[in-house]
Amino acid sequence: MTEAWWSYALKEFERHLRAQNRRPLTIHGYIRDMEQLRAWMLAQGRGNDIPSTHDLRRWLAELQEAEATGATLARKRSAARHFFDFVATLGVVRQSPVEQLELPSHEYVLPNTLSRQQVAALLRVSEGNGRDHTLLQVLLGCGLRVSEACALARTQVDLQNRLLYVAGRVVPVPDDVFVHLDAWLKQHHEILVFPIKQRMVRVLCEKYRMLAGIPEQVTPSLLRHTSAVWQLVDGADPDVLKIQLGHDRDDVMIHYIARARQLGENEQRSWQQESFL
Repeated sequence: MTEAWWSYALKEFERHLRAQNRRPLTIHGYIRDMEQLRAWMLAQGRGNDIPSTHDLRRWLAELQEAEATGATLARKRSAARHFFDFVATLGVVRQSPVEQLELPSHEYVLPNTLSRQQVAALLRVSEGNGRDHTLLQVLLGCGLRVSEACALARTQVDLQNRLLYVAGRVVPVPDDVFVHLDAWLKQHHEILVFPIKQRMVRVLCEKYRMLAGIPEQVTPSLLRHTSAVWQLVDGADPDVLKIQLGHDRDDVMIHYIARARQLGENEQRSWQQESFL
Protein backbone atom coordinates (compact mmCIF):
# COMPACT_ATOMS: atom_id res chain seq x y z
CA MET A 1 0.00 0.00 0.00
CA THR A 2 1.44 3.38 -0.95
CA GLU A 3 0.50 6.88 0.02
CA ALA A 4 -0.92 7.31 -3.49
CA TRP A 5 -4.14 5.60 -2.34
CA TRP A 6 -5.10 8.80 -0.52
CA SER A 7 -4.87 10.91 -3.68
CA TYR A 8 -6.78 8.34 -5.69
CA ALA A 9 -9.46 7.85 -3.02
CA LEU A 10 -9.97 11.57 -2.38
CA LYS A 11 -10.23 12.33 -6.09
CA GLU A 12 -12.80 9.57 -6.63
CA PHE A 13 -14.66 10.55 -3.46
CA GLU A 14 -14.99 14.14 -4.65
CA ARG A 15 -16.25 12.91 -8.04
CA HIS A 16 -18.74 10.68 -6.23
CA LEU A 17 -20.06 13.57 -4.12
CA ARG A 18 -20.49 15.76 -7.18
CA ALA A 19 -22.39 12.98 -8.94
CA GLN A 20 -24.75 12.91 -5.95
CA ASN A 21 -25.35 16.66 -6.41
CA ARG A 22 -24.04 17.44 -2.93
CA ARG A 23 -23.78 21.11 -2.04
CA PRO A 24 -20.38 22.67 -2.85
CA LEU A 25 -19.85 23.59 0.81
CA THR A 26 -20.54 20.01 1.87
CA ILE A 27 -18.09 18.66 -0.71
CA HIS A 28 -15.45 21.18 0.33
CA GLY A 29 -15.96 20.37 4.03
CA TYR A 30 -15.76 16.59 3.56
CA ILE A 31 -12.61 16.80 1.42
CA ARG A 32 -10.98 19.26 3.83
CA ASP A 33 -11.75 17.02 6.82
CA MET A 34 -10.26 13.98 5.14
CA GLU A 35 -7.19 15.94 4.07
CA GLN A 36 -6.82 16.92 7.72
CA LEU A 37 -6.99 13.24 8.69
CA ARG A 38 -4.39 12.46 6.02
CA ALA A 39 -2.10 15.18 7.45
CA TRP A 40 -2.59 13.73 10.94
CA MET A 41 -1.55 10.27 9.73
CA LEU A 42 1.53 11.79 8.11
CA ALA A 43 2.39 13.49 11.41
CA GLN A 44 2.25 10.07 13.09
CA GLY A 45 4.82 8.79 10.58
CA ARG A 46 2.19 6.49 9.05
CA GLY A 47 1.17 8.36 5.93
CA ASN A 48 1.13 5.14 3.90
CA ASP A 49 -1.32 3.37 6.19
CA ILE A 50 -5.09 3.23 6.04
CA PRO A 51 -6.41 4.64 9.35
CA SER A 52 -7.76 2.08 11.77
CA THR A 53 -10.66 2.58 14.16
CA HIS A 54 -8.08 3.24 16.89
CA ASP A 55 -6.47 5.91 14.71
CA LEU A 56 -9.81 7.62 14.18
CA ARG A 57 -10.48 7.60 17.93
CA ARG A 58 -7.11 9.22 18.60
CA TRP A 59 -7.62 11.81 15.86
CA LEU A 60 -11.02 12.83 17.21
CA ALA A 61 -9.71 12.79 20.79
CA GLU A 62 -6.92 15.21 19.89
CA LEU A 63 -9.42 17.48 18.18
CA GLN A 64 -11.57 17.39 21.31
CA GLU A 65 -8.50 18.12 23.43
CA ALA A 66 -7.89 21.16 21.23
CA GLU A 67 -11.41 22.28 22.19
CA ALA A 68 -13.26 21.35 19.02
CA THR A 69 -17.01 21.59 19.59
CA GLY A 70 -19.31 18.60 19.63
CA ALA A 71 -20.80 19.76 16.34
CA THR A 72 -17.35 19.89 14.73
CA LEU A 73 -16.51 16.39 15.95
CA ALA A 74 -19.83 15.07 14.66
CA ARG A 75 -19.21 16.63 11.24
CA LYS A 76 -15.74 15.12 10.97
CA ARG A 77 -17.06 11.72 11.98
CA SER A 78 -19.75 12.04 9.32
CA ALA A 79 -17.13 12.96 6.72
CA ALA A 80 -15.04 9.94 7.71
CA ARG A 81 -18.08 7.65 7.56
CA HIS A 82 -19.04 8.77 4.04
CA PHE A 83 -15.43 8.65 2.85
CA PHE A 84 -14.58 5.18 4.16
CA ASP A 85 -17.94 3.72 3.14
CA PHE A 86 -17.12 4.89 -0.38
CA VAL A 87 -13.50 3.69 -0.17
CA ALA A 88 -14.83 0.26 0.82
CA THR A 89 -16.87 0.15 -2.41
CA LEU A 90 -13.64 0.83 -4.32
CA GLY A 91 -12.09 -2.22 -2.67
CA VAL A 92 -9.34 -0.21 -0.96
CA VAL A 93 -10.49 -1.44 2.46
CA ARG A 94 -12.51 -4.51 3.37
CA GLN A 95 -14.52 -2.78 6.05
CA SER A 96 -14.94 0.87 7.02
CA PRO A 97 -13.01 1.65 10.25
CA VAL A 98 -15.85 4.03 11.16
CA GLU A 99 -18.28 1.15 11.72
CA GLN A 100 -16.76 0.40 15.13
CA LEU A 101 -16.31 4.05 16.03
CA GLU A 102 -18.42 5.33 18.90
CA LEU A 103 -20.46 8.46 18.45
CA PRO A 104 -18.43 11.48 19.57
CA SER A 105 -19.26 12.61 23.06
CA HIS A 106 -20.05 16.24 23.71
CA GLU A 107 -18.59 15.84 27.17
CA TYR A 108 -15.09 17.20 27.59
CA VAL A 109 -12.56 14.68 28.89
CA LEU A 110 -9.49 16.17 30.49
CA PRO A 111 -6.23 14.41 29.62
CA ASN A 112 -3.58 13.62 32.19
CA THR A 113 -1.81 16.59 33.74
CA LEU A 114 1.97 16.88 33.93
CA SER A 115 3.34 16.66 37.46
CA ARG A 116 5.38 19.48 38.97
CA GLN A 117 8.47 17.31 38.52
CA GLN A 118 7.70 16.75 34.84
CA VAL A 119 7.11 20.47 34.31
CA ALA A 120 10.47 21.24 35.93
CA ALA A 121 12.20 18.60 33.78
CA LEU A 122 10.63 19.93 30.59
CA LEU A 123 11.80 23.46 31.36
CA ARG A 124 15.25 22.29 32.42
CA VAL A 125 16.03 20.45 29.18
CA SER A 126 14.95 23.48 27.09
CA GLU A 127 17.21 25.97 28.88
CA GLY A 128 19.78 25.90 26.09
CA ASN A 129 17.38 27.55 23.62
CA GLY A 130 16.11 30.99 24.64
CA ARG A 131 13.08 31.01 22.37
CA ASP A 132 11.93 27.49 23.15
CA HIS A 133 12.50 27.88 26.89
CA THR A 134 10.59 31.16 27.04
CA LEU A 135 7.78 29.76 24.89
CA LEU A 136 7.36 26.79 27.22
CA GLN A 137 7.47 29.13 30.21
CA VAL A 138 4.65 31.22 28.74
CA LEU A 139 2.53 28.20 27.74
CA LEU A 140 2.90 26.64 31.18
CA GLY A 141 2.78 29.83 33.22
CA CYS A 142 0.07 31.77 31.39
CA GLY A 143 -2.02 28.97 29.91
CA LEU A 144 -2.17 30.43 26.41
CA ARG A 145 -3.47 28.44 23.47
CA VAL A 146 -0.74 27.54 20.99
CA SER A 147 -2.42 29.74 18.35
CA GLU A 148 -2.32 32.68 20.77
CA ALA A 149 1.33 32.15 21.65
CA CYS A 150 2.37 31.90 17.99
CA ALA A 151 0.44 35.10 17.14
CA LEU A 152 1.61 37.03 20.22
CA ALA A 153 3.07 40.42 19.20
CA ARG A 154 5.29 42.74 21.21
CA THR A 155 2.46 45.27 21.30
CA GLN A 156 0.41 42.75 23.31
CA VAL A 157 3.05 42.53 26.04
CA ASP A 158 2.86 45.03 28.89
CA LEU A 159 6.21 44.59 30.61
CA GLN A 160 5.63 47.37 33.09
CA ASN A 161 2.49 45.78 34.50
CA ARG A 162 3.50 42.20 33.66
CA LEU A 163 0.41 41.53 31.56
CA LEU A 164 -0.45 40.01 28.19
CA TYR A 165 -3.40 41.30 26.16
CA VAL A 166 -4.69 38.28 24.26
CA ALA A 167 -7.95 37.90 22.32
CA GLY A 168 -9.74 40.57 24.31
CA ARG A 169 -8.63 39.36 27.72
CA VAL A 170 -5.91 40.27 30.19
CA VAL A 171 -3.50 37.52 31.24
CA PRO A 172 -1.08 38.11 34.14
CA VAL A 173 2.52 36.93 33.71
CA PRO A 174 3.85 35.10 36.79
CA ASP A 175 7.07 36.47 38.25
CA ASP A 176 9.20 33.47 37.28
CA VAL A 177 7.86 33.58 33.70
CA PHE A 178 8.36 37.34 33.47
CA VAL A 179 12.10 37.00 34.14
CA HIS A 180 12.52 34.78 31.07
CA LEU A 181 10.10 36.75 28.88
CA ASP A 182 11.82 40.05 29.66
CA ALA A 183 15.25 38.57 28.92
CA TRP A 184 14.02 37.06 25.65
CA LEU A 185 12.50 40.33 24.42
CA LYS A 186 15.74 42.19 25.14
CA GLN A 187 17.64 39.94 22.73
CA HIS A 188 14.84 39.33 20.24
CA HIS A 189 13.52 42.30 18.29
CA GLU A 190 10.98 40.92 15.81
CA ILE A 191 7.32 41.94 15.93
CA LEU A 192 6.18 38.46 16.88
CA VAL A 193 7.39 37.35 20.28
CA PHE A 194 7.71 33.74 19.12
CA PRO A 195 8.15 33.56 15.33
CA ILE A 196 7.21 29.91 15.03
CA LYS A 197 4.42 27.89 13.41
CA GLN A 198 1.91 25.98 15.52
CA ARG A 199 2.99 22.70 13.95
CA MET A 200 6.58 23.29 15.03
CA VAL A 201 5.49 23.98 18.61
CA ARG A 202 3.99 20.49 18.67
CA VAL A 203 7.27 19.11 17.35
CA LEU A 204 9.19 20.98 20.07
CA CYS A 205 6.90 19.59 22.75
CA GLU A 206 7.73 16.06 21.62
CA LYS A 207 11.44 16.87 21.38
CA TYR A 208 11.69 18.16 24.93
CA ARG A 209 9.37 15.46 26.23
CA MET A 210 11.82 12.85 25.04
CA LEU A 211 14.80 14.75 26.45
CA ALA A 212 13.01 15.09 29.79
CA GLY A 213 12.18 11.38 29.88
CA ILE A 214 8.42 11.94 30.07
CA PRO A 215 6.71 8.75 28.83
CA GLU A 216 3.34 10.29 27.88
CA GLN A 217 2.80 12.42 24.80
CA VAL A 218 3.15 16.16 25.47
CA THR A 219 1.12 18.62 23.39
CA PRO A 220 0.56 22.39 23.62
CA SER A 221 -2.98 21.67 24.80
CA LEU A 222 -1.63 19.48 27.59
CA LEU A 223 0.61 22.36 28.70
CA ARG A 224 -2.45 24.63 28.81
CA HIS A 225 -4.39 22.09 30.89
CA THR A 226 -1.39 21.65 33.18
CA SER A 227 -1.10 25.40 33.65
CA ALA A 228 -4.77 25.74 34.57
CA VAL A 229 -4.81 22.85 37.02
CA TRP A 230 -1.65 23.82 38.92
CA GLN A 231 -2.79 27.44 39.13
CA LEU A 232 -5.94 26.15 40.83
CA VAL A 233 -3.90 23.94 43.15
CA ASP A 234 -1.85 27.01 44.10
CA GLY A 235 -4.97 28.97 45.00
CA ALA A 236 -6.17 30.72 41.83
CA ASP A 237 -9.82 31.82 41.84
CA PRO A 238 -11.71 29.55 39.37
CA ASP A 239 -13.93 32.39 38.09
CA VAL A 240 -10.95 34.67 37.49
CA LEU A 241 -8.93 31.87 35.90
CA LYS A 242 -11.81 31.03 33.55
CA ILE A 243 -11.74 34.60 32.24
CA GLN A 244 -7.94 34.62 31.93
CA LEU A 245 -7.99 31.36 29.95
CA GLY A 246 -10.82 32.55 27.72
CA HIS A 247 -12.99 29.51 28.45
CA ASP A 248 -16.70 29.68 27.71
CA ARG A 249 -17.41 26.10 28.77
CA ASP A 250 -18.25 25.36 32.40
CA ASP A 251 -17.64 21.63 31.97
CA VAL A 252 -13.97 22.31 31.23
CA MET A 253 -13.55 24.29 34.45
CA ILE A 254 -15.37 21.58 36.41
CA HIS A 255 -12.79 19.05 35.20
CA TYR A 256 -9.96 21.45 36.03
CA ILE A 257 -11.28 21.98 39.56
CA ALA A 258 -11.77 18.25 40.11
CA ARG A 259 -8.25 17.47 38.92
CA ALA A 260 -6.79 20.28 41.02
CA ARG A 261 -8.57 18.99 44.12
CA GLN A 262 -7.21 15.50 43.46
CA LEU A 263 -3.64 16.73 42.94
CA GLY A 264 -3.83 19.01 45.95
CA GLU A 265 -4.95 16.11 48.15
CA ASN A 266 -2.15 13.93 46.76
CA GLU A 267 0.43 16.61 47.56
CA GLN A 268 -0.91 17.02 51.07
CA ARG A 269 -0.71 13.28 51.69
CA SER A 270 2.88 13.24 50.40
CA TRP A 271 3.86 16.07 52.74
CA GLN A 272 2.22 14.32 55.68
CA GLN A 273 4.03 11.07 54.90
CA GLU A 274 7.37 12.86 54.59
CA SER A 275 6.85 14.59 57.93
CA PHE A 276 6.61 11.18 59.64
CA LEU A 277 9.84 9.91 58.10
